[in-house]
Amino acid sequence: MSGKWIKVAAPATISNIGPGFDTFGMALNNPFDVIEGKEIDHGVVISEITGPGADSLPSDAGKNSAGIAASAVLEKCGADFGIELKIKKGIRPCSGIGSSGASAAGGAYLANLICGEKLSSGQLVMCAAMAEDVTSGGLHADNVAPSILGGFTAIRSYEPLEVIRIEPPKDLGVVVAMPDVMVSTKEARAVLPTEVSVKDLVFHVGNASSLIHAMVTGDIDLIGRSVKDSVFEPARAHLIPYLKEAEATAMSLGANASFLGGSGPCVISFFSKEKHVGEIIADGIRKMYGDKGMECDTWVTDWGAGCRRL
Repeated sequence: MSGKWIKVAAPATISNIGPGFDTFGMALNNPFDVIEGKEIDHGVVISEITGPGADSLPSDAGKNSAGIAASAVLEKCGADFGIELKIKKGIRPCSGIGSSGASAAGGAYLANLICGEKLSSGQLVMCAAMAEDVTSGGLHADNVAPSILGGFTAIRSYEPLEVIRIEPPKDLGVVVAMPDVMVSTKEARAVLPTEVSVKDLVFHVGNASSLIHAMVTGDIDLIGRSVKDSVFEPARAHLIPYLKEAEATAMSLGANASFLGGSGPCVISFFSKEKHVGEIIADGIRKMYGDKGMECDTWVTDWGAGCRRL
């Protein structure tokens, strides 16, 4: 495969999903990053970054999540060559839908293809999570796991890493609303509490358990009742203007659940595609922000597959 360019798509993801902080994640159909790569003599080189927010991203492969993940794969495979990468961002940095995670997942997935697919999916997830540790201030796989594996994922354990993948309901629709504000993962993690009460622990365990059951059985109403967070979203709410108003708007227009996507600022809404129209929810949130003098981009999508070769 020496010298031949190959291209992969790495999807955006929703992490946390209510009670599953650093545990639950789900891949989206769109948006996604596109990573191109080819074998070179040695090292990892990022020769091009384009797309939304490209100017804010480091081209130093040791500081870019795609480059770090690709390097980890090369090392684990014992490769005697390097990789040149080109990154086309489809996911704006500081969005709350796994921008750095998608690049990390794409970098790992692409490097594994060039190495002859020597690593397992679990090893790829860990290589990508190592990149997140460097760029986001903490090792977490709730974005990179669904970006690589697709569907809904739950991290049972980090030591050793064990990821459970679940096929979400086909009728589950997703609205992504991104208000025009930047929230970095490091900033959002810095405001989190270091301890939680027993009451909050019980609340999260109950809702996390029922959310898993609802995903497995396809019960979208129960998904809506289970996407609850009494600890992490409240701690971050002050970072996202009009978060509660956006969530209330979505719920009034038929959403089953509306919540903070990852570290924010994206507001995610789940709805039943059989019963409601996602564009109506998206238009309502966008209008609410417009009335407040803020721009807001929206996508109406659904859950999707993981990284794939193009």
